[in-house]
Amino acid sequence: MYDFLVRDFSSDSGYMKKTSLNGALPRSQEESYVPWGMTLDSQVVYAKTGEHVGFNAGRGKYRLKSYDNNVSQERRAEAQSVLGVLALNTPEYTAQAVDKVSAGVKLYLQSHRRNDSDNVAELVKAQIGHYFFTGGRMGFGRISEDKAKEMSADVIWDKLMLALDQGALEQKLAIHDAVGRKILPKLKGPEERKYDVLANSVRETWFDDKRYRGRRAKAGGPAQANAIGGIMSASSQNVVDAVSQSRNRGVDMFERDPNREAHATADDFYDDADVRNLLFGAGISGTTGTLLQAACAFGGLHTWSSELAKQYMLAVVGYLIGGGMHSFHESMVIAQKAGIVNYNPGSYVEVLPTSFLHSAQGKAWAAKYYDISILGAIHWRYNSGTLPSHIQRSLVSD
Repeated sequence: MYDFLVRDFSSDSGYMKKTSLNGALPRSQEESYVPWGMTLDSQVVYAKTGEHVGFNAGRGKYRLKSYDNNVSQERRAEAQSVLGVLALNTPEYTAQAVDKVSAGVKLYLQSHRRNDSDNVAELVKAQIGHYFFTGGRMGFGRISEDKAKEMSADVIWDKLMLALDQGALEQKLAIHDAVGRKILPKLKGPEERKYDVLANSVRETWFDDKRYRGRRAKAGGPAQANAIGGIMSASSQNVVDAVSQSRNRGVDMFERDPNREAHATADDFYDDADVRNLLFGAGISGTTGTLLQAACAFGGLHTWSSELAKQYMLAVVGYLIGGGMHSFHESMVIAQKAGIVNYNPGSYVEVLPTSFLHSAQGKAWAAKYYDISILGAIHWRYNSGTLPSHIQRSLVSD
């Protein structure tokens, strides 16, 4: 049972409570609602579609503020940050999918080591050891801050194997990604062909070209490493639970580049995000692509049910959005390109697994952020418009 606030100017507050048994408001031709205002304690006030226009009547007398473009983005950042941290802190939502990939990675490495034990362990140390034994660097998913160079290959190997079995979600996904990118091209095998199947769709060349990617390093250097969950600012850390590791967040390192050069596919990506009032985190997520490639190579992702694929994507959301590296849209649009999910930009529930949505936490999250979780793909139509990014870029150039 959940109480929604619905506009009602006959009441002293300007709204009334509408109780829902299923955590949703009516959505039909006769009666539907969109987010319209916000109370001073940040609760959403909904209005019937057709009665949502105009806000002057609510501004003074009822002490409400308008649900505008900025509020919409703030709510998106909060909703997806909370979702990402929930995924990080509750691995049972994604364990079935993540463990399949972890088992495949472990089997791949162990089978190669049996054939060439010393060289394979040394190769793993040389290629990816520094990602997980960082010498003081604050990479997310690290195993320790010991220096890889000062550790034996056998110790690094044993700790990686243990992390694949018992590590935190961010450690497991970091290993999936690193083995796919750095070890597979060296050791080869039939898994390499499976890895390459998605390459063209999930890792387009403009992703890695600073002329087109649409991000630049923030002036003054990145902020200090922190444990703030998700992609919200430091001032919002009381809203979202902290993560287990302090790390350098992508959202603290990068900002939107208004001077990026024209590129047809990049323009389409940014135009779509801008018109729908979606969030910039650190640019389109190439890491989502390499994680999905690793899941195909080592876990057979291309044969999975929709539910299992959604579980792995929720794990990616935990790692990248909960980890503060990207926005939900920047990650999920890659899954759409790969054919993993059917993503409607701005929407959430269609791409989340039932393991989460049917849980108590999932139901509470979907109801609390109903304006985002259910209505996120449509409510931007009722805010003031935003110019497509390629037009904004032209204005900046002029």
